[in-house]
This record gives sequence, structure tokens and C-alpha cells, in this order.
Amino acid sequence: MVQTIFTRKNLIAIAISVFYAIIFIFTGACLDGAASFVNKKNPIAMMANSMGFRSITPGLLGYLCLILIGIYIIVMVTALIYEKRYATVNGTKPFSPKMFGVYALTVLLCAALSLGIGILCQKPLTGENIKNMLLFIGQSLGLATGIFIVLALIIGAATMLVVNFINVDKPFKFFGDDTEPIFDDEDLEDADVKSSFDIEADADVAANGAGAGGAGGGGGVGNGEGETAVKSSLEIGERERVFPSLCRLDTEHDGYVIESIESDDITLSELCDRFRNYLSKEEKLYFEPDVIRFFISGFAASHFEILEGLSGTGKSSLPRYFAKFANGRVLFMPVQATWRDKSNILGFFNEFSTNYSETDFLIELYHANYNPDEIHFFVLDEMNISRVEYYFADLLSVLEYPEEDWKLKIMQLPYDFVPPIKLENGFVQIPTNCYFVGTANKDDSTFTITDKVYDRAITMEFSDKNTPFEAEGNANPVKLSASKLRSLYNEAIANADYRMTPEDFARLNVICEYVYEQFGIAIGNRIMNQIDNIVPAFMACGGTKEAAIDFMLSKKLVSKIEGRFEDYVKDALNGLIQLLHKTYGVGVLKMTERVATSIMKTL
Repeated sequence: MVQTIFTRKNLIAIAISVFYAIIFIFTGACLDGAASFVNKKNPIAMMANSMGFRSITPGLLGYLCLILIGIYIIVMVTALIYEKRYATVNGTKPFSPKMFGVYALTVLLCAALSLGIGILCQKPLTGENIKNMLLFIGQSLGLATGIFIVLALIIGAATMLVVNFINVDKPFKFFGDDTEPIFDDEDLEDADVKSSFDIEADADVAANGAGAGGAGGGGGVGNGEGETAVKSSLEIGERERVFPSLCRLDTEHDGYVIESIESDDITLSELCDRFRNYLSKEEKLYFEPDVIRFFISGFAASHFEILEGLSGTGKSSLPRYFAKFANGRVLFMPVQATWRDKSNILGFFNEFSTNYSETDFLIELYHANYNPDEIHFFVLDEMNISRVEYYFADLLSVLEYPEEDWKLKIMQLPYDFVPPIKLENGFVQIPTNCYFVGTANKDDSTFTITDKVYDRAITMEFSDKNTPFEAEGNANPVKLSASKLRSLYNEAIANADYRMTPEDFARLNVICEYVYEQFGIAIGNRIMNQIDNIVPAFMACGGTKEAAIDFMLSKKLVSKIEGRFEDYVKDALNGLIQLLHKTYGVGVLKMTERVATSIMKTL
């Protein structure tokens, strides 16, 4: 979406400044007693005489100064609005002391230019001429301001009369939900009679209440069979009332996107080393180098990672502290066992209150659209305490589309409803600066994560307790923008020394074909693309190609054999281990061998 320079409110303010400049110039012309194109006894001149204003003949050069000031009034307002917009876009508070200094300098500069050029144009350039010109300008400004205020009051009153006359039968809500509509006595009597005898209406409400019970943990209303009846009897209302938090973000950012943020010049290898040192020194968390490398390089292949394994091994801490380390943002959401659909993470529209129940997930996703260069992490803690396919299916599907189509349907909007700025046609965009992390435990209280979820994610397993070590080298946090991180991934993927070669794919296919022949398990184009991306990114992080291939084979292929107990499985796994040794060497693909050996022990 192309970002506009000014919003509608900005254009209204500029239009008002143009209106004021025209009134100012016209007022000056009416005060000129020698003007041939204005009646000398015009109302403005008569008003000035009654107020004791001195009659001055400005001449052509006086009119030039008058026009210059009118032009610079418009320039000043436009510049102030643009400066406020520039501050917002670049992450600076628009009402900070620094920006007030910039605004004051703009006002003084415009005043100095307009008056300075006007004074220099005076012929002859004498003190008397300058004094008369300044007096003429001052009288014109004072009278024009008074006229402008009077006209604004008259136009405002007329507008108020017309608008309220048209909406006389509609409830008045000035402060949103807190203001109660005022009823006449007749209205109250009609309401009592209707509530007492409208049995059919009560039945509709009951039907909708029952239908809403099947909604997700949020208990969203409007999912039952009576949805249409409720919708037809209620109006959706203003967007500030329906989406209060989203509209608050619109106001905070004034509709403008913070296009870029500062980022350090750093490589993926340096990033991994510093993050590992940071965790050790600042957070007392200790991870092997490859764990950090897989975590960071995994996002080159997928915007969704699953961290599973034993409780207390740092699964939740890893994304939380990476966001802190990289100067990003993180939203931590504990998944509930009652989650059943996307309304649990995206919210739902409540038909009875006629507002949208906004979730922290939706608000943070909306915020990411205003900060596309700031890294945003969304952590779903214990994501398999409910079935992932129930509440996360829409997002998983959307992430398979091209990036411009990463949009989630929030709700169907009425045709005449003006939504929040970043909620186009009821869809919220998932920007590329968003990364999703799910932590998962394996115990009796959780559900099994299905292969279709695993296939779309990069999965890491935490099973070992890491040994503490003393951090050596730089452990300071970094400033890392989303665009910088993407550029690091792209540079790694474009590096011919890091990419998978035809020989690498040929060796990989030997293993894949054997697993398919023996177990009927295959990996598709999605996983091959993930391998093609994660291998060069992992190598740029300081790892080896074989370690990256080992990681992907163990999680994407061999782990799917788990749960099979047929007689042939043990012999086939022995054959797989021998093939790994023959193809890659003994002890090269350690993770894959460990997974195969672990499965054999269960047989």
C-alpha cells in the first residue's frame, strides 16, 4: 500500500489555513482607503473606523507584503504538519521538547521571510514606510482573525443545527460507550411495553445465546444460528467504539508508518556469537552454539518455529530474550486448553455489545503494520495444550501464500463502515517483520502436533541440560531491524559457497528414497525449499552444511517413523543407519542417527 504524505485531517487543517489567508488578504484590501476596486464604505472599513484603526494607504508594495504573509501562513501550517508527520514516521515523539523547538523555528522562519521580503521591497526603504507597513499588516491580522472566528462560529452553529436536525431521532453519543442515550417519556413507555410483550424477540436472543456457546475460549457471540436476526436489529456503531485499541494506535501514529529504524552493521555469525554470550552473561542461560544458530537461521526458512522438549530447558526464554537482545518486541501468550478456533487469538465481534473483542495478539499484529522494520515475536507458550489446528490453522495456511497475500480475515464489515486504517476490507496484514514461535511439551496433558503443522514449521528439540560457561567476547545487545535481518538471510542464500549443490541434493535424495521405499514417508517441495534456505543461513551463522542437513533430516523425515511397531521397522532402521554411514560418513549426521537409534529402542 502506498503511504500518503497527508491524512484527511491534515488536508482539512491546510484548507482552513488557505481560508484564513484569503480572509486576511481580503480584509487588508478592504482597509485600504484608496483602493478603487473596493467600496470605501464597506462593512470591514466601517468596523475598523469604529474601533479607532488608523487609515493607511499601503500601495502596491503593501499588497505584495500582504500576499507574502498570506502565502507563508499556508506554508507554515503545511510545514508544521509535515514535521509532525516526519517525527511520527521516524519514531520520534511529535510533542517532545526537541520537536517543539523545530516547530518554533519553523514559525519564526516563515514570519521572518514574509516580513523580511516585504520590508526589503518597500520603496523608499525608510523607517516611516516600514512603520506604516507593519501597522497595516497588524491591523489586517487582528481584524481578519476576528472575522475568521465569527465565521467559524456561524458555520459551526449552522452545521450543528443541520446535522442534529437530520439525526434528531437517533441517540447522541459524544464520549463513546460511557454516554447513555436520553429517552423521552414516550420512548420509555414504548420500550417497557415492547420488552413485556415481544416474546418473539426474546426467543431470538435466547437462540443466539445458545448458538454462541460453541465459540472458542473467548465465548464469542454471533456464531449461532440466530446471527442474522441479531445483526439486523443492531447497528455496528463508530469504529472508535468497535475497535478502541486499534483506533488508539491509529491516533498514536497519526496514520503514518515508521518506515525504517536504526540497525547495527553485523553479520549472522557475529549475531549468533553475541547472542549466546549475552544469554550467558546477562540471563545465566547456556546453549550450545548450534542451538543458537538453528534458532536464528530457522527464520530464513519459515516465519514459524516450534521449540519442544523438556520443561525448564529455556524454550520460552530463547525468543523472549532474543527480542530483548535485538531491540525488538515480543508478545507472550499462554495457550489455553479451551482454545477451539481463530477467535481465541484474533478476537471476535460481539453482536450484543456491537464491539470487537480485541486480543493482545491482534493489537500487536496491528502494531507491527505501523512498525514494519521492527522485529516482532509472537510466542505461543505450551501451544499443544490445545490442538494447534483448531486455533492456528488460518495463520499456518496464510504463511504459505506470497508475502503480499499474508492477510487474516477479522470480520465482515458493513458496506458503509469506515474501519481502522490498517484493517482494509476487514483483513489485517501479517507483515514480514512478524515471527511466530510455539513452545511445546511432550506429556499426557498435551496433544500430539500433527505432521502438517511440523512440515510448515522449523522444529527444534530441547532435551539436554546445557553446561554453564564463561562468555568470551562481545555480549552487548544489538540494534537489529527486520530489513537488516532479511538482508542477512538473502545475502547468505545468494552466496554460492553456502548453497546446496547438485551433489548435495543427490546425496540427500539417496536417503529420502530409501525412507520412502521402506516406510512410505516422503518430503515434498515445501521441505526441500526450507532446506535450500536454512542450509546457507546456518552456514552464514557459523555452522556446517552437514549439521544443517542433519538437523532437517532428523526433524522432517526420520522423526516421522516414530510410532511404527511393525516387524520390518527395526531392520529398516538398521539399514538406514548403514546408509547414512556410507553416504555421509560415520558420525557425521549425529542427530539423524540418534533419532533412528531412539526409535529402535522402543521396538
